[in-house]
Amino acid sequence: MLPILKNRLRRHRMRPDPLMQRQKEDHQVVNAQFVSFLENSGFRKRMIDRQSKNKRLRRIAAIAFSWALAFGFVWVVIESAQALELF
Repeated sequence: MLPILKNRLRRHRMRPDPLMQRQKEDHQVVNAQFVSFLENSGFRKRMIDRQSKNKRLRRIAAIAFSWALAFGFVWVVIESAQALELF
């Protein structure tokens, strides 16, 4: 079970955004001022910051899983104690 959890919680490589990483000659910048305006105005800013978003979501998921695991352990201990009281 532990290797499965490690595999799910490991860091995956981020793929670069294909629109930002074009380097073919047929996709040359025609109007550099327009591209500069788009960069300064925050165009596609959500897509550029995917790595920090994924790191934050993984951290939240790991914390939630840890709390659920701790809650489950405490629940088993309490139920076991109640079962032992009956005998």
